[in-house]
Amino acid sequence: MQIIELREELRRISEEILKPGDFHHTLAPAITDYAALLSKIVNIDSNDEQHRKHVQSEMGQAIGTFWAAQCVKEVLRTQRFVRSLYLAIKEKLDQKPKPVQVIYAGTGPFAALALPVMMHFSPSEVQFTLLEINPQTFNLLQEILDAFGVREYIKKCEIADATLYQVEDTDIDIVLSETMSRALIKEPQVAIMLNFAKQLPSDVIFLPEEISVGLSTLQKSDIKPKLIKSLMVFNTSLRQKLVNQTNGTNWQFDEVIVENNVEKDEQLYFSTEIKVYKDNFLGFNDCSLNLLERLKTEKLNPESLKFRYTLKEMPGFLIY
Repeated sequence: MQIIELREELRRISEEILKPGDFHHTLAPAITDYAALLSKIVNIDSNDEQHRKHVQSEMGQAIGTFWAAQCVKEVLRTQRFVRSLYLAIKEKLDQKPKPVQVIYAGTGPFAALALPVMMHFSPSEVQFTLLEINPQTFNLLQEILDAFGVREYIKKCEIADATLYQVEDTDIDIVLSETMSRALIKEPQVAIMLNFAKQLPSDVIFLPEEISVGLSTLQKSDIKPKLIKSLMVFNTSLRQKLVNQTNGTNWQFDEVIVENNVEKDEQLYFSTEIKVYKDNFLGFNDCSLNLLERLKTEKLNPESLKFRYTLKEMPGFLIY
């Protein structure tokens, strides 16, 4: 397919993704078409060990090229993030001189959340700084950008660890990163957001806007998990609090104590809810980010549990 044909197809798909409402009958087919279109352009071999291999950063694991490419197939996840980015750009365009500056940290091989949005703005309205840690993934991203002819939207495109990246120009309006797993385990989402929050003005829009992790139970008769206690709400106020009280990157999260709320044989889970932006939410089982993460508490006293989020090579909650 030529650039014009590819962009026409991308434009059609983007219009389906951006339609209002939580779900409509043309949404899933559009996301399927989107994943197929991207896969036609670059060849990602599911059997290639290099494509499946994760990259370790100081504060989390960046998933391998093959796994990153799979994320676009999740219908509600792709819809809510693309729509949120579109809304955030529109909001910033109303507030300031053009162009809106977006940092997209952890693009994967497709920059899949940005491409549909580019079809609705001109390069004079929005510019992207694209960051990707995995060199293999980064190389495939170059093929995608050339195939769709969208280089004019790109201010910078760099191989970089976004947990450590130093911003040269702080005139940034939006930071987008979808480098997370359920319960904020393993991947560097929190560290990336904190790194940029430390360097950028307070009026920057961060996407997702809020990530909530709670301690929950789920009985067979339940339609959705029952929240026992909120463990962390990662949003603007928590980011700002951590930035204000932390020197360097030794981020210290508050301890959360859960007492007398748990039955002895009750199975506990981490539950994850995401407010991507405004009224774009991802809740229980909407996508893989919202799956329950089972706790191993066999050796702990369920009547008094303490939790503390920690950022190390494998981020997650310490339980003691």
